[in-house]
Amino acid sequence: MSGPALAKRSNGADALNRYVEARLAESSDKPEAAAAIYAETLKEQPDNLLLASKAYVKAIESGDFDLAIKAIRTLDTRGGIDAEMPLLLFADAFSRRDYKAAEIASLQLESLQNFGFLTPFLNAWLSTADRKSPLADLAAAKKDTTGTYYHQEQLILHALARGYEDDVMQLIDAIVDRNEARMAPVRIVIARHFLAKGDEETALGILNKKRTGPERKMFEDIELGKGGAFSQRVDTQVGTSFLLQRLASDLGSQRAYFLGLVSAQAAAQISPDNDYGQLILAEAYGNTENNQAARTALKEIASDSAYALLAISMEVARYVDDEDYTSAQKRLSKITDAMPETPELRALLGQLLQASDNHKEAATAFEQAIALAEKRGAPDALLASYWLSLGAAQEQAGLWPAGLNSLKKADMLQPDSASILNYLGYAQLERRENTASAIAAIRRAHKLRSSSPAITDSLGWAYYVTGEHEKAVGYLELARAGEPQDPTINEHLGDAYWAVGRKYEARYAWKSAKLFADAEDMQRLKEKIDVGLRADLVSP
Repeated sequence: MSGPALAKRSNGADALNRYVEARLAESSDKPEAAAAIYAETLKEQPDNLLLASKAYVKAIESGDFDLAIKAIRTLDTRGGIDAEMPLLLFADAFSRRDYKAAEIASLQLESLQNFGFLTPFLNAWLSTADRKSPLADLAAAKKDTTGTYYHQEQLILHALARGYEDDVMQLIDAIVDRNEARMAPVRIVIARHFLAKGDEETALGILNKKRTGPERKMFEDIELGKGGAFSQRVDTQVGTSFLLQRLASDLGSQRAYFLGLVSAQAAAQISPDNDYGQLILAEAYGNTENNQAARTALKEIASDSAYALLAISMEVARYVDDEDYTSAQKRLSKITDAMPETPELRALLGQLLQASDNHKEAATAFEQAIALAEKRGAPDALLASYWLSLGAAQEQAGLWPAGLNSLKKADMLQPDSASILNYLGYAQLERRENTASAIAAIRRAHKLRSSSPAITDSLGWAYYVTGEHEKAVGYLELARAGEPQDPTINEHLGDAYWAVGRKYEARYAWKSAKLFADAEDMQRLKEKIDVGLRADLVSP
């Protein structure tokens, strides 16, 4: 009698110790270690709902798809399944071509409601996989408000998967003509399909507007005879995974980061070698602050992919997020050595150097980017962005008036850019030079983008500098309403309040600015709060 009782207490103590160990791994931001411990403990206690729930979350965060499925099955048998979980069950079954199990998961997804709008789309791909018409399911999908958001692109992909390209050419032409950035991934997947069919002319026509970097890269590579690298027919695997990739991207943009990661992992399970899928998966990992997993996913994207340059940019950004500038520069240098004539990589180096406060070397990198882009015959909009970056780096490095000349060049290339006009005007306003033309530039910027708190702040500050303090307060209050925690806006508003005699509110605004200010601004704000506004304490 005593032996089994002791054994039971020992096993329980071991399980508790392992649970505590897993929680410590979680608190140390080690999702992979936590997931491994939960997986091991779940084997010992397969009916433990708490362990299953914890294992599921850590499995998603660490990318352990098999553990996530195991945890979901445990939760499902005990009635503890969450609304998004059947999506992973569907992906698991669909990837194994167990379409009956996939259909059950789709119905379960519908019954839990939150993601029920996906069910007709998923059923449509099950129909296509079974060589049946998906049209009834697609018609049902269109009845849902959320479903209409994905309906047109899914209709096109189904037609391509079934060989009915001619039937949807009008829809494809409409997507090309609208030239929306959001539809760039759709255009790319369609162009790839036509390349796989040997129709290079149609593929180039779809990409012709070169609305985004990946489209531009793909178009130029096809013209150079490298179209074979992009060929990929749309089939059930491509179409289904694309639906979930788009959902993951949209969930991420709505800051539903965990659910976005769930959808991205479901897509990756169905189509693991898909470059756009790896990009979306990396973005989802980045949103959940798992930068190592994000970088791992991005390294899966080949250098000849349409998304290669975007992937490199995202990878460097994940290093910067970890403040690992050395690793970022090493990685970028290796890629640049392989593609020395690529202006985007020089521009990316400039951004990296700016992030590490090396503005002088950043300016050199942007100069190289401009030279390579001009050699390539890049469009004015791209050149303008490089000149803006160069001007900003020069201005921050103290290379003035060279910075002013670069900003003017950017404005000349793209005269209706609110960002360029705002920077051009504000940089001069900071130095209290060319005040009339500086304010004129800021007014133009505000007219183009009046909803921007940063530009509204610039206009308010322009009025402060010219002595129109009451007018300044009005614009600066609008700017703060849009960005209530921005230290520059709050400091500007505090100065304007002081100038019109609202001294209590001025100190309140300066205190708000001090909460988020850089170290170099702290002393100035502290003195304002203590003694009020003097001429030498006015915001730059």
